[in-house]
Amino acid sequence: MMVLEILLAGVLVAWIALGLRSVWGLAGASILRPGLPSELPFPAHKVSILVAARNEEETLPAALESLLALDYPDYEVILVDDDSTDHTGTIADDWAQRAAAAGRLKVIHNHELPSGWRGKVHGLSLAAGAATGEWLLATDADVVFHPHLLRLAMSCALREQARLVSLLPELELESVAERIVLPAFSFLLATLFPLRLINSPKSTRALAAGAFILMRREDYEALGGYARLRDVLAEDLRMAGTFKKSGRRIYVALTRGLFRTRMYKGWGEIWEGLARSAFEGTGFSLRRIVKGIALGNLLAVLPWAATVVLLVRDLATGLAFAADLPLQLALAACLISAAVYMPVLIFLKVSPLYAATLPIACVFYSAVAMASTWMSLRGRGISWKGRYYRPPAPAQSIRVPGDADPGRSRRDDSTGSA
Repeated sequence: MMVLEILLAGVLVAWIALGLRSVWGLAGASILRPGLPSELPFPAHKVSILVAARNEEETLPAALESLLALDYPDYEVILVDDDSTDHTGTIADDWAQRAAAAGRLKVIHNHELPSGWRGKVHGLSLAAGAATGEWLLATDADVVFHPHLLRLAMSCALREQARLVSLLPELELESVAERIVLPAFSFLLATLFPLRLINSPKSTRALAAGAFILMRREDYEALGGYARLRDVLAEDLRMAGTFKKSGRRIYVALTRGLFRTRMYKGWGEIWEGLARSAFEGTGFSLRRIVKGIALGNLLAVLPWAATVVLLVRDLATGLAFAADLPLQLALAACLISAAVYMPVLIFLKVSPLYAATLPIACVFYSAVAMASTWMSLRGRGISWKGRYYRPPAPAQSIRVPGDADPGRSRRDDSTGSA
């Protein structure tokens, strides 16, 4: 029992530290909202909005309608239909014929995935190649924009003198699975990537949300563009890291009422979506996966499991709560963890009662991480959008323009449809 007491005491202290770190990490964070002042130069910088769409027939109409209604003075939308097997391409073509899209929307139909490329980065690379703007905005086909979003984002980029700006969308969490898992995943990201460090030029910590990455075209090209990230699934994280490692400032802000997305629907989509980047996010490190799973379950599962087991034991034996130090520590850890987690739930408009589901989310993500690792190393590879991808060979690398010895072409790690 002494070992359990030590573990629970350590967990309690760790949750207190996490709470303090969360407050520290959010200090000075910006929240962009409709109606905030936005100052733009005249003439405004032209922005090319890049959209890689694969099998997005359900979400694409709302996304295109919102993109074509932006009040920004000078922009274009370049959508790449990435070999979709549904009606995505037809829907995009229909929208391109509408009066509202005249001179705004260009559709590219792609039916080939070159050797060594991942689907989304290849689609974004094609879109960037057709872009004419001074700034590039990479977004997704399941995101709905407020008309003022791009104006506010460009104003923010110029005000903060940032070379890359990423805005975090509001998540539409409709199912129980979404409300259990995605807030916990958001909490994990906020813990690993505090906004205070992301926005500090003195820190190497970098993060971006794939739903909104606004970057200067000059910098994008100087850093090798998406070709540099051709074998990457978590291209948002890697693009942010590439900018920051080069000494270019990145800036990430929260949003309210500016844009929204429903990332996944139900357990199956959440599983596939999170498995896509779980192993890659650790740098394909088995040691980090094992360490993360062990630490996560120690913090999020042990206190709740110990509370239930010890309560049952005390009820069966008649042991008083005042005499049960392990139960006191376990219950205190549960309450503190709920208090630390609750602000995330409130911000995402999820009932605070879901704080008690944090252990379920942790167990689920642990299983996702193990499956992601196994599929990458031993299975067919990671499944995403009907394609399968294996990790790149360690000995191979992608060099940016200007590097010596560009090397030979990479083998195709995708075994799904082209």
